[in-house]
Amino acid sequence: MYRKIRDLLHAGQSVAVATVIAARGSTPREVGAKMLVVGEGRIAGTVGGGCGEAQVLWDAVRCLAEARSMLSAVDLTGEMTEESPTNCGGIMEVFIDPMLPAETSRKGLSSVRVAEIASQAMEAGEPVVLATLVATPDPFRFPIGTRAAVWPGRHEGVATLPGGRLVIERSGQAIAAHRSRCIAVPIEDGAGEATIFLEVVGPPEELVIVGAGHIAVPLARMAKVLDFRVTVLDDRAAFANRARFPEADRIIAADIGKTVADLQFGPKTYLVLVTRGHTLDQAVLLQVIHEPVAYVGMIGSRRRVRAVFDWLRRMGVAETHIQRVHAPIGLDIGAETPAEIAASILAELVAVRRKYRTSLHSRREK
Repeated sequence: MYRKIRDLLHAGQSVAVATVIAARGSTPREVGAKMLVVGEGRIAGTVGGGCGEAQVLWDAVRCLAEARSMLSAVDLTGEMTEESPTNCGGIMEVFIDPMLPAETSRKGLSSVRVAEIASQAMEAGEPVVLATLVATPDPFRFPIGTRAAVWPGRHEGVATLPGGRLVIERSGQAIAAHRSRCIAVPIEDGAGEATIFLEVVGPPEELVIVGAGHIAVPLARMAKVLDFRVTVLDDRAAFANRARFPEADRIIAADIGKTVADLQFGPKTYLVLVTRGHTLDQAVLLQVIHEPVAYVGMIGSRRRVRAVFDWLRRMGVAETHIQRVHAPIGLDIGAETPAEIAASILAELVAVRRKYRTSLHSRREK
């Protein structure tokens, strides 16, 4: 989204950015979800669809016309009827911020600067918090929409916000938890409390697909739709190439073991092993099983899985680490075709991403 915002601003276009900053009860989108509104109502992204999104859309058009920020409360608690089938039972608070190519009087960081900071954070892999004032009892000193940025160890524009030291402290906590949130900060002179939305922006989650066979092709394509940064690795250039994986962000045709040893893994890495043989699985797992990845899964029959796990035990790998491996991989949905298997794998990745547990999860045979 921030890359789109940056491109629009550089092209001289204004855009209203609607962001879910709080959600209570059952709501269609989570905190941080965004929708962009350009011109008379062209949109990208979504804050949930239905009547609630229509309300946000027209509020955003008005915000663009008036060049002012506003908070839009979307109440989805009404009675479920044929006229209101989208009522979910919750309430969303959506902050709508007009971002303009040229801003001469805006306090805090300009829209262009915010878009650049967010885009650079995603490209460089360095997380940053965008702090935006979304409610204040003193709009003259602290206008709604005032923005700052906080990185680990440095910040920019914080002096324009109330409660600067608290903003820096809470931003560090938000980065550590990988979670955007609203915080209340006191205004000097006992003028009450302001609300600041801390949005954690950083590199997208990365899916590393080890093995470029028939399942990897639809897996890479579908993963891009789910906003993963996709890396495909195989030691066969005839398989790992741009013609087969046009959507992939990175394609590596090299020795699998050596390449995995050189890759950087972290808590936003999802590792999927769909190789052509269990010896390759063993070599990769032995290198990554102790890494702090979000997910590691291995395709294969139960017999193949047992053989790999038994080998890992003989190599001295602790049972707690072996238990982290999702194998057989994917949710058990009766998948048969490569595309169906890819869908089952991605369903499991989403469940892990959202920390959702379901009886549909595949169970490993011990």
